Amino acid sequence: MNFLRGDIARLRRCTSITTGSEGAIPRCKPLKYAYEKEIVLYAYFKKLDYFSTECVYSPNAYRGYARAFLKDLESIRTSAIMDVIHSGENLSVKEDVKMPTQGTCTRCGYISSQQLCKACALLEGLNRGLPKLGIGKQYKLHNRLLKKEPLTEEEKKPGAVTLSAHVHF
Repeated sequence: MNFLRGDIARLRRCTSITTGSEGAIPRCKPLKYAYEKEIVLYAYFKKLDYFSTECVYSPNAYRGYARAFLKDLESIRTSAIMDVIHSGENLSVKEDVKMPTQGTCTRCGYISSQQLCKACALLEGLNRGLPKLGIGKQYKLHNRLLKKEPLTEEEKKPGAVTLSAHVHF
């Protein structure tokens, strides 16, 4: 999905064999080059517990379309998924390109590229009676939310604020 969205910062982080070196809990990916089918078969034969139920909302989500696209590519070229991983590993970016930095949410302290993470923005929207506030690209309102300032009637309208910002998924 990072590749399809053109999110090079996340693509670089996600294709790394280890993540979280900047203060977060480091994670390693020992099965990085294994296909999902192989991982499921390994868990099955080793009698490991694994979660195999798909979310009922996932078929209509963007992730479902990306998955279907990758499966179609894989039927044409079997190495398509590995090619995407290798392209993320070999990605180079010019020095003058500003990359988003990974920080922490000012409320809960969880990893976020914004001052307010998606979960806190969604909770704030629900608490204010604006459930769509935490959905989409409403980052210009995050500073107002952090200061607990009231929103204007125009800002409360769904879809009224169009913003461009770093994409999360």
